[in-house]
Amino acid sequence: MYESEPPTRFTEYHDLFEIVGRYWRAYGGFHELLRSPYTHFALLLTALCSGYWISSPWANDAVSVLPNLLGFGVTGYAIWIGWGDEKLRELLIDLEHDGKGSFYVQISAIFAHFGLVQVLALLLSFLSKALDYELNPKSGLAHALSWVGLPPYSFAYLKPLGSGIGFFSSYTRS
Repeated sequence: MYESEPPTRFTEYHDLFEIVGRYWRAYGGFHELLRSPYTHFALLLTALCSGYWISSPWANDAVSVLPNLLGFGVTGYAIWIGWGDEKLRELLIDLEHDGKGSFYVQISAIFAHFGLVQVLALLLSFLSKALDYELNPKSGLAHALSWVGLPPYSFAYLKPLGSGIGFFSSYTRS
């Protein structure tokens, strides 16, 4: 017997969105993302390297490098968690800063953001590699594009857009 209502199918998603919302507020939200020099540098690098990500398999480079960077980030977070004694952690947890949460939560959010951006970039790199083919007009994907009102040849235009987004995400560390 349940003491309260049994969970619905979407309870897990609600909990996930709540956790992501807390992380996003502690990180600083879109304001922090848009004013980040890392975002500006990634946009500049994406524009300068457009010939590379449009015409070459850039995703191979990202797939070979990003897992190592992700490992460094996880290691750094483990060092941060283990650093200091219990009194220091309690002090950092109690120090509120800019209404975004404690210093401890903010630093944890920075590490989480670093990891999430890298995982997103890695997933986009895999997706770019998976979709790097000529679309058969009789394929299921061509029918799906037609179903949403896009002609099958639009896939050729969507691939460079996806490559640009993926390349940008693999270079941003906002």
